[in-house]
Parts: sequence; C-alpha cells; structure tokens
Amino acid sequence: MKKTLLTLLCCLVGRFAFAEGIFYEGFEYANHDLQTPVGWICPDQSWRCGYQDKDHNRIPHTGNWYAFTDSDDAWMFMPLFGSQELRYRYTYWAISDGSYQMEVWVGDEASPSQMTQMLFAEEISSGNYECFTAYIENIVANYQYFGFHAVAAPGAYHLTIDDIVVDMVGKYDMEVTPFTFDTVLSPGAMANIHYTLQNTGYEPLEIFMTPISEYFTDVHFYVNGTACTSIPTEPNDAVEVTCTAVLLPHLEPGTVGWMDIMFTVSCDCVTRMATLWVTVADFEETSQHETKASLSPNPASDFTFVSAHALQGAEIRDLTGKLVLKAKAEHDDLRLDLTALPTGMYFVTTFTAHGISTHKLMKR
Repeated sequence: MKKTLLTLLCCLVGRFAFAEGIFYEGFEYANHDLQTPVGWICPDQSWRCGYQDKDHNRIPHTGNWYAFTDSDDAWMFMPLFGSQELRYRYTYWAISDGSYQMEVWVGDEASPSQMTQMLFAEEISSGNYECFTAYIENIVANYQYFGFHAVAAPGAYHLTIDDIVVDMVGKYDMEVTPFTFDTVLSPGAMANIHYTLQNTGYEPLEIFMTPISEYFTDVHFYVNGTACTSIPTEPNDAVEVTCTAVLLPHLEPGTVGWMDIMFTVSCDCVTRMATLWVTVADFEETSQHETKASLSPNPASDFTFVSAHALQGAEIRDLTGKLVLKAKAEHDDLRLDLTALPTGMYFVTTFTAHGISTHKLMKR
C-alpha cells in the first residue's frame, strides 16, 4: 500500500539578494576547553571556550561549542571593518544563570579604552537560550574592531554566547520561514500552512502574497485572525501568517500536486517563493487505517471530544499559527478543554499512529 505524504519545501530564492553575511562565529573549530576563543582578542582571558556533548536545547543552533564568561566585567574583540556608509545587523544567542548586560561596541583598537561607539545593549537573564538581534542604522565613523562586553549583576556568575552573525543590510529584503504544516491530505481536505515573514531590510515594506496552483482552491491568508493579501512591515518586523487552501476533490490518489506562494514588494526588486508539494492520499488506505479524526461538538463552547483510531494526541492553533493547547491521548478519544480560549476559529491537528490530519474548530 502506498504511504501518504505531504511535505513543505520552502524555496528561498536568493535569500541574500540585498543582504550579505560578513561574519559568522559558531566557536566550532580549533577551540579547546577553557581557552580563549580562536581568533578573538581577550586581554585578560575572561572569555573562554567550552564544549558540552548534548542533545541541543537550542534548536536553531549547530554544534556544541560555545564561549562563556564567569567574570563580572569581560571583554573580547574581533577585527572587522565597520563603515559609516553601510548598515548592519548583529545577531547572537545567549543564556545566563543570573543577569548580565551584554554590550556590542566598535572602535579602532582591541582595547576597552579604544571602543568608541556602543551599538546596542541587551539584558540577558533567562535560563534558556534566546536570540538577540539589532539593526544598526548609524555607525558614526569607520572602525577596525568590534567588541563584546559583558557586565554581571550581583549574583550572576555565568554567561554563555554562541552563533554570532553580522550582516550588511540592504534597503529591501525579506525572509520566509515555514514552521508548521500538514503531513497527510485527502482530496477535498484543507491544508494549513504557518510561516514567519520578516522584513530584513532597512526600509518599510508592503509584502504581497500571491498563490499559484492547479491543485488547490479557496486559498486565504490570515494575520492575527484577519484575512489579507498583503502585509505592511517595518524593518526587523516578523509576522506570523497562516495560509489555508483546499485540495481539489477530484484528484486521483497518488497525484503529486503543488502550490507556489509568491512574496513580492511593490518595486518588484525582491521575490521569495514557498512551494507546497502534495501527494494525494489513497481513500482506500485512509479508510482502512482510519486516519481521519472527528470533533464533537463543533462548534463548541467549553470542550470538544477528539476521536480517532490509534489516537496519540492533538494540538490547537489559532489563525496566526500560535499553539494554544496541546494534549496527549491515552485512548482513542480525548477531551479538549476550551474554556480558556477566546471565541473564534481554530485549527485542531490530530496525531494518530497512521498519520496526521487538521480540522477547523469554531469556539463560541
């Protein structure tokens, strides 16, 4: 019997058409435990490298090397020319067991006294890895070095950083990143695609979304529950978007279909594309394995029951794609408590031993 499959392939066409990465540091190569990071200048060795063999608790990252400090006041510097004619974006990941202020500076020499301009500062106090990013619009002069400066609050004794990225930023640029989507579809079923759309340039953008497909109909885009075909964004804005589309009901099992979602701006100088590839489910196989779930009642006020053969669990997301409820099933039915949810439309994704399906749920 054929397996049913729905995969999402996000084709980022020319991701850095208008932005160029000029520096990346993942601390992965040639470093040694408790030694100053290779290539960095650290006058008092207050920054050191570490390694932890682990299953990542920082999913966006690669590798297990990092830089850390347990000093109250720690500097490290890297040669990198900064031009007052250009715009930059600095990004890094950090975690602290207390509270540190992390500052990014630029200057002419690898010395605290020669650091001239502080580009940005962040308070790092979370016990989880977080991504910190800042768009630098104005560097007042041309500089030869940038520096990381960590200042500890009382009681803080450990700060870890990783995956430092410096980009030159263009006038118009954007990124499209899918983060959840269906994995099984039958003819006539609804697909739900959730993605993040970010303005990574330094000018405001009106980003237009246009679906192109011979296999889907009734395509809609939502931001915060409101239908739209374009989104106004400021520099660095990241917007969560939901796309719903219905697979045509007459498609034969095994048919491979697609839908392109084109993202453009009014000047037509930036284009991105996300492509949804679909293998249509076999009705006979679907009914034999009972992959479809039922929701009752629907519409619902206080609760709804999910029923399916070999049910494993369910998730509820709002129209923006945000996860609002998740539950694990121990039997073939599951009671979902809706009392904390505002009224409106939601998507319920059910997980069984045979596949995944998504359904609309109206909370009233």
